[in-house]
Amino acid sequence: MFTGSKKEIIDLIKRRGTLSIDKAVEEIDLAKTTLREHFLQLERDGYVERDYVRSGPGRPSLQYQLTSKGNSLFPSSESKLIRNIIKYLKTKGSEQLVEDFFEDFWDQRLEEAQDRIKESSAEDPESKINILMQMLEEEGFMPEFDFDKSDEWLTVKECNCPFSEVVKETRLPCKLEEMFYKKLFNENAERTSYIADGDYSCTYNIPTD
Repeated sequence: MFTGSKKEIIDLIKRRGTLSIDKAVEEIDLAKTTLREHFLQLERDGYVERDYVRSGPGRPSLQYQLTSKGNSLFPSSESKLIRNIIKYLKTKGSEQLVEDFFEDFWDQRLEEAQDRIKESSAEDPESKINILMQMLEEEGFMPEFDFDKSDEWLTVKECNCPFSEVVKETRLPCKLEEMFYKKLFNENAERTSYIADGDYSCTYNIPTD
């Protein structure tokens, strides 16, 4: 979580919905040039996005709002709630319904990834993985990748699990995430490290030959 002036900016946008640099100057005891640089850094890092908003006569004003990544900085009980829903369904004998839900959810993720790659006209593995990295970043996986062209191997690390609470109740997301890489890239893709087993990341090794 941010501290200092960047936290103040994030908190103000969260409370107000949108925020201009001029309004931020009124609220935060920093020079306009310093605040503008903070806004630009937050935008480059994917926490805020800009838009021009018209609220009356004259030119529309430049406003910043939080992205989904920015909103994820704030406390949420959604994961625990979903975990409890899964637990409830299982105690009621609806485990098949839980499995059907997750399979459908991962099918939709796969379709979205394939659509993004298709729309970008990416053909080589490195171009495809750059498209996927953006999607994984939006979903909160904190992804990293390494592409070894000489050995024809692609390594993807997911350094955060946005489904960590759910995984405490069912490992279906883990199974389906490995299948996701097999279907998207290569059926011989395999997971070599696993957050649920105490590793710092879920790592997938994918042959690109």
